[in-house]
Parts: sequence; structure tokens; C-alpha cells
Amino acid sequence: MKGVPLGHRLQYLALVFFVRLLNLLPVGTALTAGAILGRLCWSVLGLRREVSRMNIRQAFPGIPSREADRIGRDSYRNAGRAMVEFARQRGMDRSYARRYVAVEETPALQSFRECRTGVLVIGFHFGNWEYCGIMSGFMRDGTAFLVGKQRNRLVDRYINGLRGAHGNRLIGRNATMRGIVEIIGSGGAVCWLSDQDAGGKGLVVPFFGYPASTPRGAAAFSVKYGIPVCCGFMVRIRGPRQKYVMKAILYPRTDLPRGEAELDMTRRYTEVLEEAVRENPDHYWWPHRRWKTTGFYERDGRGRETPSKTGSG
Repeated sequence: MKGVPLGHRLQYLALVFFVRLLNLLPVGTALTAGAILGRLCWSVLGLRREVSRMNIRQAFPGIPSREADRIGRDSYRNAGRAMVEFARQRGMDRSYARRYVAVEETPALQSFRECRTGVLVIGFHFGNWEYCGIMSGFMRDGTAFLVGKQRNRLVDRYINGLRGAHGNRLIGRNATMRGIVEIIGSGGAVCWLSDQDAGGKGLVVPFFGYPASTPRGAAAFSVKYGIPVCCGFMVRIRGPRQKYVMKAILYPRTDLPRGEAELDMTRRYTEVLEEAVRENPDHYWWPHRRWKTTGFYERDGRGRETPSKTGSG
């Protein structure tokens, strides 16, 4: 820990203690604790609760307030469970998956397994997105994760140790191009998330009826290298029991100019996400300001965040 700020050391030690504690608990007890923590974040702390409510109402116009709150609360509870599972990830190996995870045999999954070219697996902030990547690795060898970098290098190393516990390669964003090209060239699969606001550099496509700036990286690689994009999801059944679903495999359009083909691919995989959210709205992570760049949110006279006049309509 030489040269590491004291605050970063304390964060790291707290994380290690938290992870070890959760691994001592029976799986059902640990997941219950995660759900309780998530509910406290919603009901007591109110962390981004109003943003979540706004997003849910945008996605489901006319939804009753009570139902919107139920979706938001259950979304936080599911996120709490997923956080606990991430902490216990070292023990969530193939035998754990065989015991607790049902694999839905879709045509997209069969194509994912059999595809001889490189493949991109797009994940979303839906269900346990971290374990969705691990399950994709169980379905096909040579799978890598595209990961961000934490400011605290001790925490970053520890978290990535959990992510790579089952043999998947990790590609840091500072080496994105080289790492992805290498995996794709060898016929492997690269998993990354692609549903956060991407700022001014993103591609703008509709998401629940409102334009959203969306990361272009996956579509750009798909179009440039002529490889498919697969959309995977984890759906929680009850407690530790979940279902792994590969909902779609999307091939890039070859009859369009590159820019239009990228926009088309981004639009299509965003539509797949929409479909999944409509089926299980409490699985999506609603607190993210998904429409920030495109002007959905504004502040009122008291500094509270509200939908803009354009967004509210």
C-alpha cells in the first residue's frame, strides 16, 4: 500500500471486510441483506429516487404513482442482490450456475455458441449485469470483459480480481482498441455495457420515446469488422435462482454507409433493451440520467430536478 492515500486504503479495507463478511453468510441470507440495503437506499436515503421516478414515468406514460414506486423500490432491491452476488463472485462458478441458473435455449444463444467470427456481447444495467458477462463466458470460451478503471487502484485491482475469477480476460479502457481487435481477430467474444448517457460523442437513438445519447463503440466495431452483436440478460426468478437469456443476435447492415449502419445497429440493440425492460421493469437500473445529454432533465426554482417541458410531454 506504499504511496496510496489513506482514504483509498480505508476504502479498500472496508471493501475487503464487506466482501469477506458477505461470503460467510448463507446465500439466501446474504441476498436478503442486499435486498434490505437496496430498499433502505430507496425508502430512507432516497438516493436518486426522484430521478428514478421521472425515468419510470417517461418509460411508462400514465403509470400510477404507486406502481412507479413499486418498480423503483424493487429495482433498488434487485440491485442490492446483484451487489451481494458480485461480492460472492469467486464462488459463483460453473457448478453454482448449474444449480441456480436456468439457461434459456434461444436461437440467438445457439448462434452465439456456433459463430466462428468474433462476437460482441452487449450488456445493459439490467438484472445482474456482471454475472451476465460471466455466464456468457461459460457459454463460449475466449470471452473478455471491457472494464473501466477505478480511481482507487487498490479497489480497482480487487474488483477486477473478482471479475476475472473464472478465467475471463479483462480489457482496460486505456487499451480498448488493441485489446478488442486482438480478441475479435482470434474469434473470441467481448462483453461490454452500452446503455449509459454518452454525452456529445454518442449516437442519438430513441429510448422509450425520447432521444438518448448512446455509446457508439459497439456499433462501430460491429460495422467495421462485420461481426454480430448479441444482447444478453439475467432475469431473477427468486432468491439466487435466475435465468440467462440471449435475446437477440444482430448483424450489421452492409447496404448502408458506415455512419448509418452504426446508427441502425445502435437503434436495434436499444430496442432489444426496451423489450426486456417492458417485460421486467423492476430489473432495470433506473437512477441513471439516461436522457441527460438530450435535455430531458432541468431544475426548478428550488434546485430540484424535474422533467423538461419537452421531456414531460
